[in-house]
Amino acid sequence: MIKQPKTIKLENGREVLLAEYQKGELTDYKGNPLIEVLPPILSFDESFNQLCYLPEYHPNEKNLSIHLRYHALLRLTRFFQPVNQTLKLEVRFSRFIRDGYVYRNPLQKQHVQTLNELHNKLVNNEEIGLPPNIRNSASSFTLIGFSGIGKTSAIERILSLYPQVILHQHPLNFIQVVWIKLNCPFDGSLKTLCMDFFQKIDLQIGTNYYEKYGKPSNSVSSMVTRMGQISRLHCVGALIIDEIQHLLSAKGVASEMMMNFFVTLVNEIGIPVMFIGTMKARALLQKDFRQARRSSGQGDMVWQQMKNDEDWDVLITSMWDYQWTKEYKELNKEIIDTFYEESQGIIDIAVKLYFLAQTRAIETGVEKVTPQLIRKVFKEDLKLVHPMINALKSGDAAAIAKYEDILPMDLEEYILNRTPIIDIKAQMQAKKEKIAQDRLKTDITKLEKLIISLINLDVNEKVAENAAKYILKKSPDLTITQLMTEALIYIEEKKQNGRNIKSNSSKNNLKLIIDTGRKNKKSAYEALNDEGYIKSGLSEFIIKGV
Repeated sequence: MIKQPKTIKLENGREVLLAEYQKGELTDYKGNPLIEVLPPILSFDESFNQLCYLPEYHPNEKNLSIHLRYHALLRLTRFFQPVNQTLKLEVRFSRFIRDGYVYRNPLQKQHVQTLNELHNKLVNNEEIGLPPNIRNSASSFTLIGFSGIGKTSAIERILSLYPQVILHQHPLNFIQVVWIKLNCPFDGSLKTLCMDFFQKIDLQIGTNYYEKYGKPSNSVSSMVTRMGQISRLHCVGALIIDEIQHLLSAKGVASEMMMNFFVTLVNEIGIPVMFIGTMKARALLQKDFRQARRSSGQGDMVWQQMKNDEDWDVLITSMWDYQWTKEYKELNKEIIDTFYEESQGIIDIAVKLYFLAQTRAIETGVEKVTPQLIRKVFKEDLKLVHPMINALKSGDAAAIAKYEDILPMDLEEYILNRTPIIDIKAQMQAKKEKIAQDRLKTDITKLEKLIISLINLDVNEKVAENAAKYILKKSPDLTITQLMTEALIYIEEKKQNGRNIKSNSSKNNLKLIIDTGRKNKKSAYEALNDEGYIKSGLSEFIIKGV
């Protein structure tokens, strides 16, 4: 039995994790409660399984009405399939956040002394000058790439593996904020970033830092001072700054001020900072963050368009399982290549293509996704991205350079680093098999279950849907077996009414069968089944004990 983590509710109503310590396996991490409270370091296989997010899906949903299938299609927007570059990002982030804690151990006397020294120096506007070992333990880390390639989705899935807030009780008695993710303000304002930081901290742990330090009337220097102090006080493990390219819009010296502040966080206060941005951020980070980048021990990552290789096969194969058209189309190389040709390896475009193709197939009655339909949808429904996709198709550096968000970076390390970490196809197949097994045990909603069961008895889809909704509204607390009985009675009654025959005779007939069955110690389902009202195929859809 898996042990459930203990939680406690803070005064603001938020439930946070109570610290439980696991002895570190590495010498660097042993005896440091900030590290020993984190989840275990994952193997590549464990990382793959935990990062997967494959929404629930039942093949019989293709029999639902059009408007219900439209809603089901939205699950594609929540679909997340890790590929090798995602696993590499998880490894780097895992090291990144732990390395930043190595020399921040609250059990050591030096930690408290450093906090007091930091407080005094920040308040007095003195040069910080923390001990070299603390400065050297933190680092910066950059992830840049094309828009729509999945940078933000990947880091959010990785962050979901870590609790955001942990309460350490006696003798430590403090709240640890493991990570904070902020979006760089559109105007590149450092004051706006600090205000956002105070609000995020207050939301998580119920403090009033925004009220104290985040008012617009407070100076930028005052806010910066307090932000650094709070980051040390609550042992912030990593500060993630997304959309860093917005700094290019900053006026005057605002961009330089913010970058200098990040340098201070990393090099002086010892808080690891991760940047995420599009290719536009390249010049900014290479120019203005050179000093902090020297301290980076994790290396930086560049995500360009995916190649049409094994990773792409994994992504499309996993996504293809979510098929709500009535006619199931087997995936083949032509379809995989068509997705690549029309998206040029941009994940967001590929997912949108599949979503729109299924929508078009359903609404036109074609009810299947083909290469021709994928091309048609791209041509007619994704016109805004045609210039960028065409530039990528051309391979013309001058054409691509017009769109800075997709400007590729010629990094030898990135090109050479193509060795798969694990046999990802085998992992995906194992994952799919497990999902298939779990699907047999997983309950779908009562309405879907009832509709699908009726449809599989050759009941017309519309009739099944109307009957299911009527019976559920009338008797929502009945079990599936009871609901099936009532639905069949209702359908038979409606059928008889259509023939101008008194409905109660049919209902009474079914009721007589059920009553007779009960006398013989049979369930309603068994009695109706014996009389031929229920086909044997229904047993596959009735969940025993529901």
